[in-house]
Amino acid sequence: MDIIDYAMKMEQDGKAYYETHAAGTTDPDLKRILVLLAEEETRHYEYFKRLKANPKDISGGELLSGSQTLENVKNIFQSMAEKGESRPFGQDVVSAWTTALRTEEKSKAFYEEKASIEPDSRKKELLLKIAKEEHNHIHMVDSVLMYLKAPSTFADSAQFKNFRSLEGWG
Repeated sequence: MDIIDYAMKMEQDGKAYYETHAAGTTDPDLKRILVLLAEEETRHYEYFKRLKANPKDISGGELLSGSQTLENVKNIFQSMAEKGESRPFGQDVVSAWTTALRTEEKSKAFYEEKASIEPDSRKKELLLKIAKEEHNHIHMVDSVLMYLKAPSTFADSAQFKNFRSLEGWG
């Protein structure tokens, strides 16, 4: 399987994972984050699909720009922090987000590894851009995990303050 086919499969799997968990959650804020992540994976898939059809055309980087997703997630976290609710989340919810974190970490490592051996500088740049998006997904998912573990103190945490100041998306 070549790198593009493999990347398309990874993005499809990520989308399916986020959609499944979005359908199964009752928390509206977590559902919104899951839906946003599924939409990001869809854009990544569409980009790779275009690249597969025309390997010489690596344009279309706008499909890889997650700046709007970042802003939306920042707003969701702000709303969650302002609510200050202290609701318990079950281990199944924490486990689902932990699995998402591990998957995003693997994706980032995959793209970085492929970039390190890619001789074409334009393709290398593309792979590193996608790795950076995966890195930002890691940051989002990790922030959700911090929230799940301590919802009442999340707004005061360094994680939340760091997330609010995150810049340089994608």
